[in-house]
Amino acid sequence: MSTDNEDLVRRVEEAWDANNLDALDELFAPDFFSHTAVPGMPPGLAGAKLAHQASMSAFPDRKMTIDDLVAAGDRVAVRTTIRVMNQGGLPWIGVPSNGRPVEVESISIYGVADGRVAEHWGQNDVMGLMQQPGAMPTT
Repeated sequence: MSTDNEDLVRRVEEAWDANNLDALDELFAPDFFSHTAVPGMPPGLAGAKLAHQASMSAFPDRKMTIDDLVAAGDRVAVRTTIRVMNQGGLPWIGVPSNGRPVEVESISIYGVADGRVAEHWGQNDVMGLMQQPGAMPTT
């Protein structure tokens, strides 16, 4: 059985996947706070959008799959897999565009208040993100 909070987070993840950043404005609270924001980015949704745009420049073919979505109270956990090809390179870690496939798993926990995303905690497979396109060895 799906809850309103699960539906909200599914809409958020689908907007990220479709690169429909304008749709996020109505889904996030104005005072949204990310507990695991990318360092150096502005706070809130603006910083999350900038981080996403940087990712899209490296991986314009980004395709996300929701593997699990679980809600309890005002929290929703989602496990996703993103599959891409390294088409744009990863300049922040010195990797040129090389056409290698990359598959990255992520887990996010969203805090929901008044029908909007108010908080976020996220964990990404950063080691896999660095190894698969060739930024570091796999052994």
